[in-house]
Amino acid sequence: MEQQLDIILADDHEIFREGLKSLIGKDSAIQIVAEARDGEELIDAVRAKPCDVIVTDLSMPNMDGLSAIRNILKFRSRARILVLTMLKDHEHFRHAMNSGASGYILKDDAYDQFVLAVKTLAKGKKYVSPSVSQMETDRYLRAMDDTDAPSLNILTKREQEILRLVAAGLANKNIANELNISVRTVETHRNNLTNKLGIKATAGLVKYAMTKGLV
Repeated sequence: MEQQLDIILADDHEIFREGLKSLIGKDSAIQIVAEARDGEELIDAVRAKPCDVIVTDLSMPNMDGLSAIRNILKFRSRARILVLTMLKDHEHFRHAMNSGASGYILKDDAYDQFVLAVKTLAKGKKYVSPSVSQMETDRYLRAMDDTDAPSLNILTKREQEILRLVAAGLANKNIANELNISVRTVETHRNNLTNKLGIKATAGLVKYAMTKGLV
């Protein structure tokens, strides 16, 4: 027989909490021992009741989930905290995990992954939604692509200047006026920097310029 797992749930949307309770009711190994509508109520609940896993949203009134996580870990350093949110972006994920969360799942995935996530955290492990894991993997691969991009040092100062203006959205004629050179000269410099970088599309040049801090 599975060990009984007690959880405390914090979310300011009652309808969502009720839906989650219906889901949990299908698994006799998990029960909600306290609920909270914001970070302040969550902290009070954690102080008042022992539990195996704390589940919290990030966007809540009065005190948000990140602040609640940090405060809880000050008096319960080994708390297992699962973030359950709609926020699928690197910054919120990074801040949550750096603040001490043990898991991160999306509300869109909750009904498929919630029970597994809770049981995983209760065992002392971490759990992240596959969609969030994929997002972080894609981000890492993009960063690798940026790292592998040619150095700015292979471009002349004039080519770098023209690249900056291209990235700013200027057409060749406007670049020529800006630098007081001929359009033909601009075209020659653009061809040179394109050949050196191996990037033909303007969108690619803009992305490269952004990664190198030119814009």
